[in-house]
Amino acid sequence: MPPASELISVIVTTYNRPPALLACLRSLQDQLDRNFEILIADDGSGEATRQLIERESKASPIPIRHIWHEDKGFRAGTIRNKAAAAATGNYLLFMD
Repeated sequence: MPPASELISVIVTTYNRPPALLACLRSLQDQLDRNFEILIADDGSGEATRQLIERESKASPIPIRHIWHEDKGFRAGTIRNKAAAAATGNYLLFMD
């Protein structure tokens, strides 16, 4: 089992589903162990998703970063890789 001090990077992939993303973020924020960061790998969502992430980032006790690229069709693998590259944790946990 890893030491409790090792950070986990949780990468959440999303595309234009603000209610589903909100449910996921709230679930993560309810965790008792908060030794993780959240990176939202956004495959080109619109303004509603951006606003949701901005609002949740300000209120969250857990750091949230928004990794976004332009919508040029389904490129979830590419944005996941960009989020992984931006992660600072010792471990990566992917949520789709």
